[in-house]
Amino acid sequence: MSDMHVLRYLEERARLVEREIDSWIPPKFKPEILAKATRHLIEAGGKRFRPCLVLTACEAVGGKSDDAIETAAALELLHNFTLIHDDIMDRDKFRRNVRTVHELWGEPVAIIAGDALFAKVFEAVAANARRLKLESDRTVELFDTISKASFEICRGQALDMMFENLKSVGEGEYLDMVAGKTGALTEASTKVGALLGRGSHKQVEALAIYGRLIGIAFQIQDDMLGVTGNRKKFGKPIGSDIREGKRTLVVIRALSTASERDKVVILRVLGKRNASKQEIEIAIKALKKSGAIDYVAEKAKKLVANAKSQLAVLSRSNAREMLLALADFAIEREF
Repeated sequence: MSDMHVLRYLEERARLVEREIDSWIPPKFKPEILAKATRHLIEAGGKRFRPCLVLTACEAVGGKSDDAIETAAALELLHNFTLIHDDIMDRDKFRRNVRTVHELWGEPVAIIAGDALFAKVFEAVAANARRLKLESDRTVELFDTISKASFEICRGQALDMMFENLKSVGEGEYLDMVAGKTGALTEASTKVGALLGRGSHKQVEALAIYGRLIGIAFQIQDDMLGVTGNRKKFGKPIGSDIREGKRTLVVIRALSTASERDKVVILRVLGKRNASKQEIEIAIKALKKSGAIDYVAEKAKKLVANAKSQLAVLSRSNAREMLLALADFAIEREF
């Protein structure tokens, strides 16, 4: 299935989700500053990858996409909540090619905007369960899944920040961090979709594993795009992770395989927030020379292959085929 077909599918699902988001976070409410701040990144666009996973997983176990629409919107609200707070912590000035929420309205408003989005997550999920008359045990598991994912995201973000101050971070530590920061939300997306579609226990668990694995692969692809991507497509400055001192898998691998001279070049710029464009370019050249990019790309491919193998528990359907295509898209995209 071509990337163009996947993009069209994402766009179609995005329109459904955005219409639902408008009912939970309307364009206008009081105070106006909170309405603008909560909707800012949502209106800036985005792939809506996670809510698409919710809807597709629901269909893949025999449900209808409409069965999971409120929760799909909720997962996008949860994602945007994390982005607003991450941007504050990372001091990022741009996201999705627009200025970040804290840059426009200040940190206090940005924090409240994130909290407001988080509050709406559980209201939307509750409405979904009520509308479907979902069984009590599934409803409990639905809320349990989203609550645990929210905690794992916090744990992953804390580890990510801690890594910036460590001299050495191992590949296993990195993967544990990413499993929380990114994998937890994609795992929750596919799992709640399967729950709302009334999938079997085996299907729910398989789709949860699938979601976690493609989430980790998705983040690894982001790491690579951070040094090899196109600024306009990627949505934030290339090399920003290097300036922030992020211990991405690309950096971790390069520091273990690069020549001593190239290690010095990388470490000199890593975490240097005022590094010049030329310094960043030299560091990126050293990262590429180390073979780290190729190693990480292969790692992502293996994760996706494992994720796709989990789908054997599903009956053949268009939704199952799309889940296979979305797994490939996670590591083949250029933005």
